[in-house]
Amino acid sequence: MLRFTFFISLFLILESSQLYAREFLNTYLHLNFGGMHSAFLSGDSLKKEESLANSHFSDISTMTHHEAGFFITLDLVPMDPIVLGLEAHAIKLGLRGSYGFYFFEQRIISNDKEYENQLMDYSAWMIGPVLYYAPYLEASDFNLEYTANSGFTFFALYGHLNGKMGAGKSIIQAGGSVPNNESDVSGYKINIGMGAELAVCSLNLGVNFYYSHIHVKLGRDTSFNELAMELYVGIPIESFIEPLVPRF
Repeated sequence: MLRFTFFISLFLILESSQLYAREFLNTYLHLNFGGMHSAFLSGDSLKKEESLANSHFSDISTMTHHEAGFFITLDLVPMDPIVLGLEAHAIKLGLRGSYGFYFFEQRIISNDKEYENQLMDYSAWMIGPVLYYAPYLEASDFNLEYTANSGFTFFALYGHLNGKMGAGKSIIQAGGSVPNNESDVSGYKINIGMGAELAVCSLNLGVNFYYSHIHVKLGRDTSFNELAMELYVGIPIESFIEPLVPRF
């Protein structure tokens, strides 16, 4: 009888200490809208573009390449969080899907004149695992319920891209003549990174930092590597079944 009472008491304690992390962990979906910008971009095609520009412009004081874009992501995280470390922190696994539009830009300053052109634009869809990690939990009331208003995400995404790519556009803008070699391109993209997220009222504000490898099929294959940052605004949806409208 004593043993039975002990297990009943233990069951009630575990039931009453369910994790309630509405803004960050205790959600089914996370819908995010944001933009990105590369901090570093390199690739074989960019080196050829630099060589082509150097052969035309007599005095180049600045030549830079960067990527910018905007995107939407959807995180599907239907499983309950896993509470760790005597309810000190928690993790949650899910699946992230992403779709975005991206642009490679070139900027040249020569003889005090500026030329800025788009070398490639493409759209990409991506999918892969995402892990939510709340480094600390807080008690939300006297019923031993908990909340986590902030945390970190870790992700690895793979996907397909389609777009257009050209060369020598700065030379054309400067009045020079180069062959019109703009063509359709396709390939794949890999993103690996981490982010931080903070709940503010009914929304989440977040930032991601990641390494990206972009492989493009253009005659012979070429690739790009970059370090990038994303800023986004997210809508955490706690339930899409009951009630009918999301709770925030």
